[in-house]
Amino acid sequence: MGGAGEGEARASDLEAEEIKIDSGGFGGDELRDAFEVFDRDRDGLITVEELGSVLSSLGLKEGKRMEDCKEMIRKVDADGDGMVNFDEFRTMMRNGGGKLLPVF
Repeated sequence: MGGAGEGEARASDLEAEEIKIDSGGFGGDELRDAFEVFDRDRDGLITVEELGSVLSSLGLKEGKRMEDCKEMIRKVDADGDGMVNFDEFRTMMRNGGGKLLPVF
């Protein structure tokens, strides 16, 4: 599977996506790419563990505390399954939800 360098590259990809999202310049492909940075196992869902892993790889303290990650997911988890699917992620981003979470 992926090595340590892969996580660093994916984090760098995320930073590029943040710029597009913050400037309002995101489209379907960019949004999907941003989602996939978090959805590390490609199952279509962002779990608490995946969120924590990405945040930690970005050097954010929220990634080290699972309670913080659970709360971030809870804020956008419309169906209550404890994970974020692409539709929830897209809704969050289009509604300015990038401000809710440190990196979303």
